[in-house]
Amino acid sequence: MKRILTIVLSTLSIPLLTAEQAIINNQQEECFSVSMIGYDYVINSRAGLPIERALNTVTVDKDSDIIRDAYKNNLKTIVKSAYQWQDSPHNYAVKVMYECAFNHGAVKSAS
Repeated sequence: MKRILTIVLSTLSIPLLTAEQAIINNQQEECFSVSMIGYDYVINSRAGLPIERALNTVTVDKDSDIIRDAYKNNLKTIVKSAYQWQDSPHNYAVKVMYECAFNHGAVKSAS
């Protein structure tokens, strides 16, 4: 009984977030999204999807508020690079995420 009470009381101290409360900021979300797109295209390249078809699927709606700078400027470059990537899709996603974070100021100095 004491153990159950301890578990119940410990879970009450966990803060609950609503759907409106952002856990990550927009820059982080954009970089994560771009890295997952890169991940998918490494897989697509290995599955045999021709690069021409892949590039035709990469469209950016200039009037969309959802598509931000991380997409507009780099998406086709990320797809082309994904087709040349020799390592794992995961490693490519990590590379793209770090580059995006660095280029968009999301990386803070550790000092």
